[in-house]
Amino acid sequence: MSSRHVTVVETYPIDRCRYCLVGFPDVGLVSSIALGHAVLEAQMTEVGHLVSDEFPPVIVVHDGVPKPPCRLYQKNDVVFVVSEMPIDFNFITPIARSLVDWAESKNVELLVTTSGIAVPNRLEIEVPEVYGVASSAAVRKVMEDAGVKALEEGFVAGLHAALMKESLKKRVPSLILLTQSHLKYPDPGAAASLIDALNRLVGLDVDTKALLVHEGEVRLRLRALMQRTQENMQQVKKGQEQEIPLLYS
Repeated sequence: MSSRHVTVVETYPIDRCRYCLVGFPDVGLVSSIALGHAVLEAQMTEVGHLVSDEFPPVIVVHDGVPKPPCRLYQKNDVVFVVSEMPIDFNFITPIARSLVDWAESKNVELLVTTSGIAVPNRLEIEVPEVYGVASSAAVRKVMEDAGVKALEEGFVAGLHAALMKESLKKRVPSLILLTQSHLKYPDPGAAASLIDALNRLVGLDVDTKALLVHEGEVRLRLRALMQRTQENMQQVKKGQEQEIPLLYS
């Protein structure tokens, strides 16, 4: 068992959190692009961050202000947990435990973790599909009512799998959203599909037009992050998500 410890720090008290959405750099940077765009479009308020004595000595600077790379944002009863740096394999389980414990303490109704799922024919797909993996029949109904199809067969790896495992232990309702995307290239188109699904699922009202109009710029800006993220994905075998399980029939 890892001795690493990660803490959720609230810089502003979070009194209510009906939905907690998690987006870290991953396949196609889908979740990072989607949640980052939503934070700006919805003018969400920064309310906290994740800390650990063993996190790399890295800060990000926005408008001249130094910030932790992993931050919490809130609007109404929705909280986003977003990271601007790839997560080392060794921190996946500590982060998952910390976030699920925090979600349980806030009586979160639904913990949603977001990602891309690589498909080889992505260039032929005009509007990427979003699939879901639900922790219970009740969550599956909420997901399907929002027009999200269930992923019936497959593998899920990395932070999303760890969050689902921890949420099942703690009985925190949770959902993994996986959007068809490129594996090795930033995919704003897939991020737009994810945002549309989140709009329906948790009542957001985030416009994706600007994201699609500036798709080329987004790809160029995020090339370096995608390269670093790719190295981390190899540690957690993200490519395995394209395989068919042994017991599939």
